[in-house]
Amino acid sequence: MNRPAFIALLLVLAARTVLPQQPAQPTANDEAVYKIGENGVKAPIAIHDPEAEFPPDGRAKNINGLCLIGLIVDATGTPQNLKLVRCNDPVFEKNSLDAVAKYRFTPATLKDGTPVAVRITVEINYQRDGAHNPVALVGYKISAPPGITSDSPGTDGVYPLTSSLAPPAITQFSDEGFGNAAFRLADGNACDVVLTVSAKGKPSDISLTKCDKPILEKPALASLLKSHYRPGTLNGVAVPVRVLVHLQFDGFAPTK
Repeated sequence: MNRPAFIALLLVLAARTVLPQQPAQPTANDEAVYKIGENGVKAPIAIHDPEAEFPPDGRAKNINGLCLIGLIVDATGTPQNLKLVRCNDPVFEKNSLDAVAKYRFTPATLKDGTPVAVRITVEINYQRDGAHNPVALVGYKISAPPGITSDSPGTDGVYPLTSSLAPPAITQFSDEGFGNAAFRLADGNACDVVLTVSAKGKPSDISLTKCDKPILEKPALASLLKSHYRPGTLNGVAVPVRVLVHLQFDGFAPTK
C-alpha cells in the first residue's frame, strides 16, 4: 500500500517556488493565482485525497515510487492545470496524475475569507514491503571560487584553484538529505558552496555562496562536510586548495 501524499509540507514549499516577479497564471475560469503566505493568503486544506493505485508495472519491477505533481487549486477547491514535475520511474506517472485529479480541497482564502486560487505541489509516495526505494542522484562540479586574482597561496597557506593546480576531487559523495530535499522543489534545486580541501583531503572552512531555496542549505553543507576528497596537487605535491562546489539534483538512479 502506498503512503498518502505529504500535502502539508508541500503546500509550504509551493509558496517558495513561484518567482517574486512572475505574473500570476490564470485558471481555466480566468481567476488570478495567488501565492500562499503572501498578504495573508491561507493554504488550501485537502478534504478528499484518495491514494494512488500502485501500478502493476511497479510491482513487476519491484520498485517503490516517488512523484511530484504541480497544480492549481481553484477558488472552489478543485484541482486544475495538473502537471507532472518529476517521477522516479514513468510507471508511476499516470496513476499519480489520476489520483491528484480526484483531490478536493477547502480552498485557499484571503484575510477576509474570500476563496482564491493558489499553486501547490503534491508528493505521491508509493511503498510496498520488500520493494526497492528510489535513490536520488546529486550532481556535483568543482571549480574556482569567485574573485580569484592570483595563483599564490594566502597567509594561511591555502591555494586558490587555478590552472597551475591539479584540482581536488570528490571520491565519495555522502548525500545527507540534499537529493530528497531538492526533489521536492518544483524549480530551483541547486547550491554553490565554497570550502577548503586540505592536503590530506579533509574539507573545512565551508560557506554557502548561494542556494536556490533555503531548505537546501543545511543538507548541502552537511553533505559536503561528510564527503571524501582527493587533495589538489601542485607539481605532484598535495596542497590545501580553496574551491567552489556546485550541487544539483540530477534525477534518480536507474531502476534495475
